[in-house]
Amino acid sequence: MKIIIASILSVLFLTSCATQVANLAYEDLSVESEYIISNQLDEISGLQYEDNLFYGFNDSEGEPEIYTFNLDDPESLKTIRLKDAKNVDWEDMAMSDSLIFIGDFGNNIGNRKDQTIYTVRRADIDLSKENQTIDTRPISFFYPEQKNFDKQPYQHDFDMESMVYFNDEIHLFTKEWKSEKTHHFTLDLVKGIQPAWLVEDFDLGFLATGADVIQLNNYQSRLAIVGYNRDGEVFLMLTDFKNKDKKWLDNPHTIIKIGEADQLGQVEGVAFKTAKALCISAEAINSDLGSIKQNVRCMRIN
Repeated sequence: MKIIIASILSVLFLTSCATQVANLAYEDLSVESEYIISNQLDEISGLQYEDNLFYGFNDSEGEPEIYTFNLDDPESLKTIRLKDAKNVDWEDMAMSDSLIFIGDFGNNIGNRKDQTIYTVRRADIDLSKENQTIDTRPISFFYPEQKNFDKQPYQHDFDMESMVYFNDEIHLFTKEWKSEKTHHFTLDLVKGIQPAWLVEDFDLGFLATGADVIQLNNYQSRLAIVGYNRDGEVFLMLTDFKNKDKKWLDNPHTIIKIGEADQLGQVEGVAFKTAKALCISAEAINSDLGSIKQNVRCMRIN
């Protein structure tokens, strides 16, 4: 899904938002590097990073393919096609040591009943190949709290674009058009159709479009959520949580304004490089006044 930008600004502007709490009082972010990526990924949505390699894909109605690219040649892609998969509206991805998860759960209209997460075995992927096809296994789910499945374009709270894997569970964070909150759900790694288990809700103040998590030590981890509000302002939320905790969003957090959509593109993904460095991905934006190419920006948390 694309948003139309009314004007294009030429300078990237980074500043802090008002909410800063406790030990996560970062003053700003500094851009370390910016990459224009292949036109084949003009609607890049999910993003993951590992060992100098990015993983990404296009969102709604794109090919059922994951693409990899490295920092040295970000316009050159390798293609991993998912056998027996369909890209209805792929939105985010996550990784464990052995699996990759691809979330086909975008729900802008509010009437989807076929939310699916495709899992692929990392051992099946040969990163030396330019093109390959691998098997998938689907995980299907529903929200017990959702009772209304009438079409409500951009006026409901059961859209989903953010997912992480942690402690043998999939964690989901809703994109809530109506309230600009987020609800945190979890899923088990099982076959068949299962309910998404509600853990907590949080008044995020923007539309969550991507998430990632990184373990800091044996006791604590860090969650990042990116997104934008209806005015096109782009935000990053950071919070640390104890590894044994179920609820993550009650903890002290920082929300940082990282720019405007007409400067950055449509930000849809986030991936940690280290605990104090992360990257965001943005879809291309085209308007009568100019355009922003699809890109990845890597930033350091000061």
